[in-house]
Amino acid sequence: MTENYVTCTMEEKIAVITLDKPPVNALNPVVTQELSSLFDDLKENHNLGAVILTARGKAFVAGAEIKSFPELNRQTGEAFALAVTSMQQKIEEFDCPVIAAINGYTFGGGCELAMVCDIRIASSKALFGLPEVSLGIMPGAGGTQRLPRLISTGKAKMMVFSGEPIDAKEAERIGLVDKIVEPGQELIESKILAQKILKNGPVAVRFAKKAMNRGLQMPLFDALMMEATFFGELFETEDSTEGVNAFLEKRKPEFKGK
Repeated sequence: MTENYVTCTMEEKIAVITLDKPPVNALNPVVTQELSSLFDDLKENHNLGAVILTARGKAFVAGAEIKSFPELNRQTGEAFALAVTSMQQKIEEFDCPVIAAINGYTFGGGCELAMVCDIRIASSKALFGLPEVSLGIMPGAGGTQRLPRLISTGKAKMMVFSGEPIDAKEAERIGLVDKIVEPGQELIESKILAQKILKNGPVAVRFAKKAMNRGLQMPLFDALMMEATFFGELFETEDSTEGVNAFLEKRKPEFKGK
């Protein structure tokens, strides 16, 4: 029987995805495929308002499964990286917000996986790093590209070139982590944030995520034009009518996601 290393539970309109491949939740091809398939399935759930990605044990993801690396060559190494990148893109472009609840070691592919999430909430005991250069290789699934887009280029190069880990406090200081909480509270805090998101217009949240993600890849003027287009489109939705009327009538809105 095939063992599942990724589980998903639904709590109201929140999907909680848990990586469960002890002891370090290594990101191997099986885990990558399970995550990819799961996000394909979740895309069909139009009532979903937020996703939380977390892990069980002492690690979020402590990297790839290094014991398989001796078998890789130019072609298979590139294919491995592209499979992970394809899975990450599904998370990054997922309609509703994806929150990473980071419990522990977040190295290599784990750090790259955390970076594709919209928001990162971490245990104060979490550690972050991209140690690939210590193996004579380099990050291959977004580490050299997303990290300098999240933090300063110099800080990103320090992390990648040295391969040394940083703690949660430093990760928050440089912008890699968005909030630090006491150990064991990262999932709870992520659910609190998800509930706050659910109170807002779901179509508006989806449009805002799309605008920010796409806009970061555009020249500013083009991004502003896109933002104005999305802003206008939202006035054609039932949710915008409900939200504005609720505000004027001093009551809570009842959004329908339409």
